Amino acid sequence: MTKYRSIEVDFEIHQMIEMERRSFSETPNVALRRLLKLDESSSAAPTNSSEGTPWSGKGVSLPHGTEVRMEYNSRQYTGQIDFGEWVVEGQRFRTPSAAASRVAVTKDGKHTQLDGWNYWYVKRPGDTDWIALKQLRSPQTSP
Repeated sequence: MTKYRSIEVDFEIHQMIEMERRSFSETPNVALRRLLKLDESSSAAPTNSSEGTPWSGKGVSLPHGTEVRMEYNSRQYTGQIDFGEWVVEGQRFRTPSAAASRVAVTKDGKHTQLDGWNYWYVKRPGDTDWIALKQLRSPQTSP
């Protein structure tokens, strides 16, 4: 089983990895392996969006490749569900609230605690319209 570890990289390195990615469904790990001229087939994570792990929480399941977006303080943030995690602004998160709280910035330039269920909209593969994430929750799982 492949173990993953988080590492800190500066913006220039992150930008190079993102520019190397061939699609949103390709993980940064695969792009980095290509940049480092390592065997891409050794990567444990699949690159086909139909093979990815869905994200699940509070009775909601979002398939791999689901697009996500939110607006906060007149700024739009976008990302996608990638192998069971929220990837927004190049960062990976386990919950919509963690993603919203980490990427959203107040007018003072500070991060704040947000309930991501109230901010995110999603567009699942095959959907034609965006839907509020909170609308996907069943009444039993709502606060």
